[in-house]
Amino acid sequence: MAKPSWFKPRRYRHFDVPIVSEWATTLTPEQVVAHPWSPLLHWIKETPRYRPLDGKTVVKERDIMHASHRDACILSKYSHELTGRLDAWYALNGLHEAVIAYRSLRKSNYHFAATAQAYVRNHDSVEAMCFDVTGFFDNIDHKRLKQRLKWLLAVDELPDDWHRVLRSVTRYSHVRKADLKAHPVFGLRLKQRGADRPIATVKELKAGGIRIHTNGKGIGVPQGTPISASLSNLYMADFDLAMKALADQHGALYQRYSDDILIICAPEHADQLAAAVSDALNNEALELQNDKTIRQRFTGDERDNFQYLGFQLGLGPALVRPGSLSRQWRSAKRAIRRSERKAERLAKAGQKDKIYTSKMRGRLTHVGLRNFLAYADRSSDELQSQSINRQVKALRKFALRGLARVKAIKNS
Repeated sequence: MAKPSWFKPRRYRHFDVPIVSEWATTLTPEQVVAHPWSPLLHWIKETPRYRPLDGKTVVKERDIMHASHRDACILSKYSHELTGRLDAWYALNGLHEAVIAYRSLRKSNYHFAATAQAYVRNHDSVEAMCFDVTGFFDNIDHKRLKQRLKWLLAVDELPDDWHRVLRSVTRYSHVRKADLKAHPVFGLRLKQRGADRPIATVKELKAGGIRIHTNGKGIGVPQGTPISASLSNLYMADFDLAMKALADQHGALYQRYSDDILIICAPEHADQLAAAVSDALNNEALELQNDKTIRQRFTGDERDNFQYLGFQLGLGPALVRPGSLSRQWRSAKRAIRRSERKAERLAKAGQKDKIYTSKMRGRLTHVGLRNFLAYADRSSDELQSQSINRQVKALRKFALRGLARVKAIKNS
């Protein structure tokens, strides 16, 4: 039997071991109902963010929770069905190009950025408004989410399997990875390579004094599970429908990427639409993060721009956001340092034949198809901005020089 399209093998350490596609292929609703769910594994993702106005880099922390391998497989299957139903509903209601996050649209961020840029340039006077939702995932209301799920499935009561799936990411439990690292036994297990042995059983966790946290607040969906993103889109269905209808009524552009909302409209409609966004969010038990709201009016000055989807957009040439570029510089420097150190160790050990550069070349140069420089090239074409190419020129040279140094160690 063919591997399901939604199945994704995972190799991280957890409270079970990785599974094969056959387990996913034979998964039934009855198995899901009887399935014993494991605690999620919590860790904090730290992302450096450069703030050009302050001239400094700050670290943004985000709570991430990974499901065990079997749990993740189940959640992937149900997320696939959920996304398919949502996509059909989006198509019927003119939302296919409006809701742009967590969907397989065969487009990248630069395509949607180009749509926003074109709207600005095709109108004499517009105002671009970017809104951010406060603690989006953390404040998703469970009762509302359950009602939306019943609506999408067209049922009065959730089937038992769907009930178990929803409960696993609303009434979830989790273990902090930091607690495991500090434990004398589990900390050592975490350091072991490979995922063919569980970190611990629930019985071992309890015996070892590891706290298992539970979510009983009635709000919040963990970020990091395979179904979290699609559930967040489901939660915003009514909001999307209302805002798209209002935007169409005023000839405005509406897009939503997760908790980032964009509206571009005629200046005389801006206040009304901004108030409507706030009111509609309040109806969903959500709030705007007002200090992150950006409103930029365009009246012909090419220096005016707004930041959206990692770009600076406006009447002038599009640019990669400085913070995004800084992050890529840091990543490239780390990757090159690691590659040079590894090459030097192998050279000293007389193993120059094991120094490989293909992975480094694919990750850091234009040869790769899925790295930042290749993304910048495609962005430059889509946004018709040679300025993007000029922005990354120094990074491109830096990566090539690093690659050359590793090759020199190999050939010395």
